[in-house]
Formats: sequence, structure tokens, C-alpha cells
Amino acid sequence: MATARPTPILPPNFAPEGLAALLKPTLVFETEASSPFADGYSVRLEEAALAEYIAAGASPDDPMFDRYAELEERRDRLQQMQRERDDHRGADVIATRAEAQGIDAIGGLVDGGLDQMMIHTIEAYRIFLGRSRDTANHINPIIGGKRVASCLRNLWMLTANDNPYAEWALLRHEHGVNDVHKHLQDEIAKAEGMLDQQRKRGLVLAVLASSSPMTVNLGFRSPYGYAISMLVVDYDHYVRLQKTLQRKNLLTDEEVRASLRKAQRAILNVFYGTARFDRWLSRPEIRALNRGDWISSDEDAAKRVQFAVSVFGPVPAAIYKAAVSPSHSRRHYSLTDAEQAVLKQVGDQLEAAEQAEVEAGSTPVPAEDAAVVS
Repeated sequence: MATARPTPILPPNFAPEGLAALLKPTLVFETEASSPFADGYSVRLEEAALAEYIAAGASPDDPMFDRYAELEERRDRLQQMQRERDDHRGADVIATRAEAQGIDAIGGLVDGGLDQMMIHTIEAYRIFLGRSRDTANHINPIIGGKRVASCLRNLWMLTANDNPYAEWALLRHEHGVNDVHKHLQDEIAKAEGMLDQQRKRGLVLAVLASSSPMTVNLGFRSPYGYAISMLVVDYDHYVRLQKTLQRKNLLTDEEVRASLRKAQRAILNVFYGTARFDRWLSRPEIRALNRGDWISSDEDAAKRVQFAVSVFGPVPAAIYKAAVSPSHSRRHYSLTDAEQAVLKQVGDQLEAAEQAEVEAGSTPVPAEDAAVVS
């Protein structure tokens, strides 16, 4: 005599779809920690796992069909979740629709006031403005901070193309400016120490200041423009102190002239190096240079790399691999696994070439760049 199958004991108000879920076959699927699903289901990894089966036609008679059907369902759910998230502007679900849409109404950040720089010395103002060529008097031009700020903005914009040479230029500039700042701060501290010694003896000496300082309105469109203004005001303060020591018999005329020449030369060396990178990287035939050019089969890409290497030398591996980056960059940082693998592969090749050059007795990275990439 056949035994009747017992009726399942279910909790009160148990919905029919709940029973269907219990009776549904257990599926094995790929998971990842970043999955938007509570069970960790990974659409990306499942697509890779089922790629061969799908390419073969996704036969319903295959045991893999249940996984394929689940993948299709999850894709639809993921698209719906993304639509809902976009409609909610990515806000927490606790926010109302009206509150979430308020994100679109918020304006961009603007300067609430006017940025200004006050300069007391002709030397600092000249460093900022530069000097044009005077053919009649055989006076050579001098590049100024204002022009270099424009060069830096252009290089900063080029980083949006994933241009490693633009990043290299910005890193070189930052390193050079940091060295200049350190020199100026050391000289400022030394000068202030000399004034302080006189103060302790009872002689209070005032620091020279302009009777009509120049106020310059700033409207830089990159962070690096403001870095230039900080350098200029540091230099201005340094010049004031040097001339104070000269005026008040604590330094000789020649000592002050030599000190000012040294500081000016250091600043201009950084300025001209930065302008050189900008001049070449802005040329139409190389402006589109990007990290992908190193592995591209495109003829123009190969020419861009060859041109850059011929002008500047090989880009340091640490910079190409983005192991070091400038303080400010517009580069896209959300890289796929494949893009990261490519970066590492090419970077490793560049690194191996650098090591081979070192072992051969030559240095591929200029001495002034050693600290930049270390």
C-alpha cells in the first residue's frame, strides 16, 4: 500500500512564490564582493564563465541553460536597478524623489571673491610678468610666471588624455619649485636671524616695503597658476629681506647681487624647463599622445611615441605605470583590470630598459628627475 506524501508544514501567510523559491534547483554561480546583489551574484564573472556556452548557441537542453536563464534575469534586474538609481540621482533610498532631483539644481563652485597678490619689489614683479626681447638694446627676453602658469594649465589639461609626458612635466615642475621654495625659505630664515640678532642687541630694524605695492588680480584656471603666485610672493619677501640687509649694512652690495642672481637663475631654470615640455607636447602631431599609444598598432600612435622619445627621452617607468603622479591631474583613474594589466606590462618593459641602461653605464632618467621618480 502506497504511503501518502506528507503535506509540508508551512508558516502562516506563506506566499506561493515562496514555495516556488524553495523548490527551485540550487544554482552554482560566480560571486564578487562588489556585487549589487545580496547573494554576491557577479554578472561580469558569469558572462565570462558562460561565454563559450553562449557562443555555441545556448542550447536549452544543456545543463548550463539554468545558469544562462539566471544570467539573463540578473541582467534585467541590474538594468532596472541602474535606471532606478539614475532616476534617484544616486541618492540614498531614504531620500524623496524631489530631494534627489535637487542634485541637478545645485550650481558649480565659483570664487566668491577676488583673489589678489601684493608685490613690493620690481624683481618679483618682473619674475611674474617676464620681459620681451629688446632688439635695439640687445636685451634678451625672460619668461615670466604668468606665461608659465599658462603652460602649466595646458599640461594639466593634457593629463586628461592620459598623457604620461604631461604628468612627467608637472612632476618635474613641482620638484623644481619645491627646491626653490626650500632655498628661499632657508635664505629668509637666515636673514630674519640676522635681524633678530640686532634686535636682541637693542637695534630694531624694519623690513623694507614698497611705498606703492602692486596689487595683481588673479584669475588662474588651474591649481598650478596659484602655485606660481605662491612662488612669486615668497621670492618677493626674500628680495625685501635681502635689500633690507643691504640697506642696513648687514650684507654688502655684491653679496646681495650674488644672492639675487642665484635665486632668479633657479626660478628661471624651472620656468624654461616647464615651457619646453609645453611647447613640444602642444604640437598638433603629438597633442593626442596617451598611454595607449605604446601598445597601439596605429601608425600615428607609433609616430607620437617616437616623437616624444626623441625629444624628451623615454618616460620613466614609475610615471608611465602611474606609481607616482603630480599633485593635480585630470587623468581618468578608474581603470579596468585589462587597462591596469596593460599599464603594468608596458611599465615593466620600460623599467627593464632603464635597468639595462644603468647596467650598461648610462642613466636614462636625467639627474634632476631622480628625486621625482624615487
